[in-house]
Amino acid sequence: MKSAKCKSQNKPVFTKESFTKETIIFSFIQFAICNLQFALLLPPSLRGRRRYLVFELISEREIDKKSLLKEIWDSVYSLYGDAGASESRIWLMGYDGGEGILRCAHDKVEEVRAALACIHSVNEARVGIRVIGISGTIKGATRLWR
Repeated sequence: MKSAKCKSQNKPVFTKESFTKETIIFSFIQFAICNLQFALLLPPSLRGRRRYLVFELISEREIDKKSLLKEIWDSVYSLYGDAGASESRIWLMGYDGGEGILRCAHDKVEEVRAALACIHSVNEARVGIRVIGISGTIKGATRLWR
């Protein structure tokens, strides 16, 4: 009998005999929770280093989060390609319509700033993005944001 086992608990997650839709969904959820626990157990020295960019969006009209994020990704892809975009590890932490926090890799801050500077329009609305500050912690970034 073949089965997948959770690394930390050594319990069978999926067995070949129990092959129903409900057990597959439950097994996937159990396996995902186990892997999440494993990822959270990484010491800080093994986690990736991050920087948080606090930015201000100056635009003609209100821009929603989804379209802004799409435009940021398009700009990064057009400047640096697939490899550069994946290495930058961009994540939009928060956005309230005028300001926001963008997380990226610590060694790709200048590339992300260049990509933000190249964004001139979102949904046919002219925009400008100005970086207010850069922080190494989310706590420091929220202090700059408010």
